Amino acid sequence: MKKTLITAIVFICAVFEINAQQHIDNMQLKCLYEHYYQYNTRGSTKTLIDTMQLEIGQKICKFYSRNYGLMDSTVTITGDVVQIIYKSRPNKSRNSYTIYVNYPENKTTFDGNATGTFKYVEYIEDFEIPKWTVHKETQKILSHPCRKATCRFRGRDYTAWYATDIPVSRGPYKFAGLPGLILKIADTENLYSFECIAMENSNEKIYKDKKKIEAVPVTRAEFISMEKRAYQNPKTTAGEALKMLGFNFDEIKDRIPDNAKVSYNPIELE
Repeated sequence: MKKTLITAIVFICAVFEINAQQHIDNMQLKCLYEHYYQYNTRGSTKTLIDTMQLEIGQKICKFYSRNYGLMDSTVTITGDVVQIIYKSRPNKSRNSYTIYVNYPENKTTFDGNATGTFKYVEYIEDFEIPKWTVHKETQKILSHPCRKATCRFRGRDYTAWYATDIPVSRGPYKFAGLPGLILKIADTENLYSFECIAMENSNEKIYKDKKKIEAVPVTRAEFISMEKRAYQNPKTTAGEALKMLGFNFDEIKDRIPDNAKVSYNPIELE
């Protein structure tokens, strides 16, 4: 039984690492951001850290985790193998999503694994620019003079710092619309933050990653519903996912803790 479960986990990981690529733009600037965010599970709060890459092209921007897809060279299994799925995640995180801004034109494309379902999904939405208020405060980030700006976006209030000497109206995640590159942004509760730690000019190509399994087309509302259900009903969601892969969930369901429920507090509340 343990060997079967290990095989399932390895298969799941391998499936999502296989990519085909399509050239969609040429890069002009490459930026790395340190991304901190809060993760609440079983009554405790952890701060997770990811390294995100922003590729700014002539027309299109791509934003994704540098850590996603990097697998440990060895896997240590202690106790029941099923606990691997539900044990506390390490501080080094791997966000599975990729965001393409202005792809298609005036649209934003979001690709990612729907939590707990093993499904790779994609939704396309209108490109939304937050309504910014620019303030007088300034500071330097990576030796670049920056100015403060604030906005409310998808249910959270944010403070951003944009470089006045880099006239690129883009930033991490889905943030854009300021007269300079956003080098730092965080919500007022400091649950989600992005800070640029390095940048360089680049002439590399920007690729649209295509999984060798078909992405499931969904709406943004459907994706949010899938995510919320996975957080609130992890045991049921895990069962459905394992059945989809051909495994007998009834044999292991009693070994999955009932308190595996995770607090649902996404970056987008609206």
